[in-house]
Amino acid sequence: MIFRLINSFFMGFAFVSLLDFLYFIGLKLHYFDFYHISEYFNVIFIDNQNFYLLIPSFLIVGYLMLYCKFSKIFIKIYILCIIISISALYEPIGNYLARSAFMSENQTFEVGTIKFTGDLLYKGRKNTYIYRKDLSKTIKILNKDVKIL
Repeated sequence: MIFRLINSFFMGFAFVSLLDFLYFIGLKLHYFDFYHISEYFNVIFIDNQNFYLLIPSFLIVGYLMLYCKFSKIFIKIYILCIIISISALYEPIGNYLARSAFMSENQTFEVGTIKFTGDLLYKGRKNTYIYRKDLSKTIKILNKDVKIL
């Protein structure tokens, strides 16, 4: 029984990580690179994971695919999930998914005594990325220097 749980966890890790990786590659290619957000892929990937959901999903997916008596059905569902994750590599879909996950439009920002409006693209560990429509440019500001109003 312990062997099945360990095996399910590690195989589920491989299955779920593939889906997650494809999804985040699409976001990186069609949103982060498009807006010139210079964060490393690994930082974006790790900072935006919900490990409370991810870790149990490893065990559940691995068990359903390996040991459940309906595993052939779950394998077909998994193939469908791969196709859905690959769709993030298509530019309009990847950009839409990332915009809905990360972008906040028409925010007011304050840097020192200067106030301006823009779209919050991404707030990382150290930097905030803002798209200024009036400049048609992405600006990068340290988190400690910017205040979102």
